[in-house]
Amino acid sequence: MNWLQHDNLGKAALLSWLCVLTATALFAQTDGPIRAYRPDELVSFHRDVRLGTALEILSTFAQANEGRIIIYTSVGGMQKSIGVAVENMYWKRALEYILRSNMLKYALHPKFYQVESLTETKQEAPREGIIDLNTREVEINAVFFQADYEAIYELGIDWSTFKNGTVGIRTFGGSNVAQEFLRVSSSRQISGTVRVDALLKAFESRNRGEVIARPHVRVMDGEQGKIKVGKNFFLTLQDFAGNTRFTEYESGIILTVTPEVYGENDSTFIYLDIAAERSDVVPDAIGVTKDVTESTTRVLLRDGEETVIAGLFNYEIQNLRKGVPILKDLPAWFFGLKYLFGYESKGYTKKELVIFIRAKIVPSLTTRRLERVNVPEYLGSQRRDFNRYIQESKKTRRVPKSSSRRRSGTTRKN
Repeated sequence: MNWLQHDNLGKAALLSWLCVLTATALFAQTDGPIRAYRPDELVSFHRDVRLGTALEILSTFAQANEGRIIIYTSVGGMQKSIGVAVENMYWKRALEYILRSNMLKYALHPKFYQVESLTETKQEAPREGIIDLNTREVEINAVFFQADYEAIYELGIDWSTFKNGTVGIRTFGGSNVAQEFLRVSSSRQISGTVRVDALLKAFESRNRGEVIARPHVRVMDGEQGKIKVGKNFFLTLQDFAGNTRFTEYESGIILTVTPEVYGENDSTFIYLDIAAERSDVVPDAIGVTKDVTESTTRVLLRDGEETVIAGLFNYEIQNLRKGVPILKDLPAWFFGLKYLFGYESKGYTKKELVIFIRAKIVPSLTTRRLERVNVPEYLGSQRRDFNRYIQESKKTRRVPKSSSRRRSGTTRKN
């Protein structure tokens, strides 16, 4: 019995070794040699690069390596970021990775790659039910206003009191700014409300502020609208391996709004999702520095009502010359006296950006079509068409005179 048990154990061990060797051989056959890509076939993208920019860059790689280009005009969303970071990746794998992360795919053709939506067939059918003639739009009117924070502070402007185009102030008449803007000379406390449009004109006339822009945009109900006053910086960098990396930066004043309309007739209101950003991009020897001040909020507005976003600050550097008046401004060739009685210095001015937003519901296409119809002319044309129809019907029913005479003559003969 013992030798039988030892024999069975030996067979089991031999069988297990054979299984291990077979599996190893199979894995060795399936795992082919890893391809080493050239440095000019590798790409890197920052996650904030626009999708359209990334596809344009990848199209140059596809044309250089396969003689194909990438076509993406049939899909939207090219302004949004790719949303994923790509580091030293083979360009074709990067293309698939970026498209898959944005719910896209490509169809291979002899001369090009056609970018398509993964959910294209599913979304095309119900699209007609989402957008119709009664779909509502919201018109967003904005005012970007920038002023010296010192003047705003001394005037005592409280932006939280903004309502119906007015804002509250609380200041003392003896301050220099109050005397400049309000033309008062007393030292008593002044409080009340002022019209915002008059206040902005006063700031501009005294060079203490300026209206940067007055943009307006129409946005569909539930869709996102974007207003930007600024610049885009596109930088080409190289990593430690020598691979090219493309990074795009957005800077300036960026306002993003998403309105949603609720209610009907007199009880209509707008739910507004607002994101405001003020940023400056400064390239330096090491990289890029981006100073960002942003604010996000959600408000409920009546049709035509306004709201305000304030507190977006930045600092401006000014080169100043100080010293003895008149003597500090003498020309340099005049015995060099300007250097004795004056000196150069830098000053920092604190600026505040204030954004006024007004939302108004635009009539639907059906309502606008009815408003264009001139009712008297429309009724007159309908009346003329009806009279014409009556006249034509009488002509078709009228019996010819010749035929009536023939019938009467035949009767007499009988």
